[in-house]
Amino acid sequence: MSAQTEVDAPSREPAWRMERRFLVVHGVRRALRLVRFARGWLASADTPSGPTIGANRSPYLAARQALEPLGVELGEALAIVGPIGR
Repeated sequence: MSAQTEVDAPSREPAWRMERRFLVVHGVRRALRLVRFARGWLASADTPSGPTIGANRSPYLAARQALEPLGVELGEALAIVGPIGR
């Protein structure tokens, strides 16, 4: 599995921020989107049956929920998310 990071341009409204990560699962490149709000994070991943969603105060746990249907374990989710920009 490999991962790449992209950070969207900062919003003028600091109410939310979005980051994207890309991972390869079983040879298919998939997007993981992380959106930060004042009270936590939403994560969404593309799967063969459609997008998933995860929500948590932690971006890592939100990502883990969104990636679970792809068979991605917690340790892999931590590595994919990596450091979160400020």
